[in-house]
Amino acid sequence: MLFMVKLTHDYSTCQAHHPEKFPLFRDTLASVGDHGIKVHGHYSNRLEHTAFMVLEADTFEQLDTAFDPILEMGNFEVTPIVEK
Repeated sequence: MLFMVKLTHDYSTCQAHHPEKFPLFRDTLASVGDHGIKVHGHYSNRLEHTAFMVLEADTFEQLDTAFDPILEMGNFEVTPIVEK
């Protein structure tokens, strides 16, 4: 199943301004494959503090587990999508 994940945060919560949080954020995104998730694309708009990811997982629960360490670092919108 494909999912579009949109992650947003504002200037005050940006990991660039909280370097102690950045390694956890970076490592969590880099390790989604450890949860059986395939990354089809990862794009960002730094000026808007927004990231987009197209991910493939068998269940929503895999995404919930993978992103659990960084849920407090932004707002996550997860939308099931189809490829036509």
